[in-house]
Amino acid sequence: MNSDFSLLEALVPDVLKILRQRYLVLEQISLNAPVGRRVVAQHLGLSERNVRTETEYLKKLGLIEIKNFGMFLTEKGEKTLQDAAPLIDRLFNAGENEVKLAKKLGIERTIIVPGNADLQDRVFEEMGEELNSALDLLLPLGHSIITVLGGAALAKAAKYLSSSLSNNRQLEFVPGRGALGENVATQSNTIVQEMAAKTNGSYKTLYLPEQVSEAAYKSLIREDTIADLLQDISQSDAVIHGIGLAQEMAQRRGYNSIKLSELREKHAVTECFGCFFDDKGKIVDRITQVGLQFENLKKIPHIFAFACGARKAEAIKAYMPNAPRQTWLITDEGASNKILKRK
Repeated sequence: MNSDFSLLEALVPDVLKILRQRYLVLEQISLNAPVGRRVVAQHLGLSERNVRTETEYLKKLGLIEIKNFGMFLTEKGEKTLQDAAPLIDRLFNAGENEVKLAKKLGIERTIIVPGNADLQDRVFEEMGEELNSALDLLLPLGHSIITVLGGAALAKAAKYLSSSLSNNRQLEFVPGRGALGENVATQSNTIVQEMAAKTNGSYKTLYLPEQVSEAAYKSLIREDTIADLLQDISQSDAVIHGIGLAQEMAQRRGYNSIKLSELREKHAVTECFGCFFDDKGKIVDRITQVGLQFENLKKIPHIFAFACGARKAEAIKAYMPNAPRQTWLITDEGASNKILKRK
């Protein structure tokens, strides 16, 4: 069947993207019904005009109803959505474990590469290539803003993005947070420069301390250059972020021994977007940082969580109850096998 679709894609280049887009529109309506076109458009990063065209077509097929109070799926639409899910998974190369892991974590998709990054550096190359393919599939044509947060895995994988990603696109990479004081190699500022260089895109930087006081934060976000960058972040088509280990990230942020002990007492397992989460996914501590705020993540159409190695399994599992549905996790067998074995 995949060879048939390869032929179809050669003859009608956008057929798979159209198929997936219509599936995602149906999925968003199912998840949020009754829902308006604007909300669907915001969740998927599409124009309202595009969503209007798709939903009118889906209505003609008898898959949705459109009322004054919103759109919802018909019985036929619900069945079609359910029946299409395995086909979508196969077409986009989701293996059995990838489907199981996505379902267990409650997110849209997972991509699992062979190996364990704790032991094999080649994993980062494959994860970088998978990230490139996923971005190529999901990013709209034209101008796209991609917000990137720092991390060792992303830093190692960034060099495997390809210039082909810029075909018919103008890519702009922006850092998701300030970074002074971190290891330069894993800073978001460094990673956006690498990604822009590999894809022939452009980039912006944010040279500020990652952690600031509340008063300093309120002052900084009024600065024109920072306000412009925060505007770019809010209009992002995609976010790429890592998932950190709580104690390691706290040490990098200068937590003293007392605060580190408090984190342990609170059972903090992981950190993302300046938030520390316990093993149940509850936020137990937080720092004030300039950049992408955790609460705004759900507004971003495409989200890529990037974490690998068996030692990250608990951190991934702890964060995911908070991950927006549209998240794709790119990981390896080291982490995925450990997560799937746990109840």
